[in-house]
Amino acid sequence: MRCDERSCRGSRKVPEKRGGDAGERPDDGDEPRHYLLDSDDYRRDLVPVFSEAVPVASAVRAELDESCLDGEHGAFGEDGIERCADALATVDALDPERPDDGTRVFSLDRDGEDALFALLDAATTMVGENFVFRLALLDERGDELLVTIPHESMLWGESPPLPEAAVASIRDLLADRVGLFAASTVHERWETDDHAYRFETTAIVQSTLDGWRSRTHCSALSARRLDVVDGTTLVFDTPTGEKVVPCVTPERAERVANTVRSLRRRYDGTRL
Repeated sequence: MRCDERSCRGSRKVPEKRGGDAGERPDDGDEPRHYLLDSDDYRRDLVPVFSEAVPVASAVRAELDESCLDGEHGAFGEDGIERCADALATVDALDPERPDDGTRVFSLDRDGEDALFALLDAATTMVGENFVFRLALLDERGDELLVTIPHESMLWGESPPLPEAAVASIRDLLADRVGLFAASTVHERWETDDHAYRFETTAIVQSTLDGWRSRTHCSALSARRLDVVDGTTLVFDTPTGEKVVPCVTPERAERVANTVRSLRRRYDGTRL
């Protein structure tokens, strides 16, 4: 794995499951809930969010790309390289487990916390977001509580094993910031004659009817205005232009609009 590589996803799409006209609600049962950080400043929120889960974590697994520290990457800035090198030295001083060349696993005692926060600090630099390829907090069984991939500005967790109290603490932390720790769920699925739609987490996704191709049509978090037209159609004013979402029924249009407005208020206080 080289410093300039990015994790990739296959281009082959799995057909989407499609629902009927009724609003879809997740059946929680005993299934874990997946949470995603959606923030206007990932680097600002990375360390504070991880701090909220440290008290319930037992270990850290860090996948590091040491090639980022060689002389070829001076354009990233000497300060960033130095912070990454210092973080690596702090981690290696713990004599961590090495399941493979790029991975280190260490306990989250006081010295382990110092190493964790050194890595998180490094990950907020240009070189560090590549050097810290993937970082996870683990519970006593080795299950992942929080995971981040810095170069993709991604941070997520599942509850369980992440306690709901930690989820609540993260949400409280973000209450005064522009950000959400949002449960990943499909709020609604529906079809028109031309497309299938789903309202997933914070975005309206438009797909072909066979489900093989899909794209994010618009985001609840970037809309500047939301109007309901003719009772069944949502019109979003977005930074990239007007996005029209036919909801087919007035009941669905009202449900989707209300959920979008609720998410947006929680995200940055805007009332659409």
